[in-house]
Amino acid sequence: MGGIGRFLTSPLATVQGESLTPADLLLTVASVFFFYLLARLAARQFRRKVEPRLRITATNKHLLRSTVYLSVLLAGIYTSLSFLSVNLSIFLVPLGALSIGLGLGLQTLASNYIAGLVLMMEGTIRDGDVIEVDGIRGTVIEIGLRTTVVQTFSNTEVIVPNSLMVSQRLDNWTKSDRVLRIESHIGVAYGSDIGSVHEILHSNIVGHSAVIPDPEPRTFLVEFADSALLFRIQYWIDDPTQRLSSLSDILEGIYKDMDEQGIVIPFPQRDVWLRRDPAGSSLAGAANL
Repeated sequence: MGGIGRFLTSPLATVQGESLTPADLLLTVASVFFFYLLARLAARQFRRKVEPRLRITATNKHLLRSTVYLSVLLAGIYTSLSFLSVNLSIFLVPLGALSIGLGLGLQTLASNYIAGLVLMMEGTIRDGDVIEVDGIRGTVIEIGLRTTVVQTFSNTEVIVPNSLMVSQRLDNWTKSDRVLRIESHIGVAYGSDIGSVHEILHSNIVGHSAVIPDPEPRTFLVEFADSALLFRIQYWIDDPTQRLSSLSDILEGIYKDMDEQGIVIPFPQRDVWLRRDPAGSSLAGAANL
């Protein structure tokens, strides 16, 4: 035992004027391992006892759990270094250099992480939200500290930097609810029966399974256009993924019903009249273009 004791206390090296012994190394390794287990235990207890009480998304819960784990682990590493008689103030220099690096070469990366924290705290978007930002439209499937993953309606996954999510205009179609209004315009020829047009438009809207009854669908005569009477339809759906499919079905039904009832959907046209000029030329007549 005496030999083991002498070995453990015999100096191996000198660190900042202090002797470093095998006992110091063993104590440091044991301390790091202890704090590693403690960090895992803290994260596990956080997931079991704290997360069920939080009214936040699964992604935000994961971020908080990771923060707890890393905080305990880093605190343990910081504490373990003291057993090596290391003056922890020496880390102020590299930390200062790191700060300069963040200010110069890592501005974008740092801004993305800060934006991720802002998104997490404000709850601007959540998993499953349908959003549109910078021309990207789709469903949020994952929110990370640096990036957000958006699955577009074309079934591609776009990795969006979080700084873009907070600096650009962001349309969240489902922040308060999933109800979305759809609008379109339909033109019919002058002379058409307005009542019949309203009836065709309304019946095709309310007959579609994706259209919700409240708010009630509406149709309007909105303009005497150059070549047509212009009508507007408005209806609401509670599934944004059916935005285009519902509109396509409704417009197809409107076209078929108007064709059956002889209501014309006109194309742009202009009447051009040719008259006799003062010099007595024989130009006369009319043509429809």
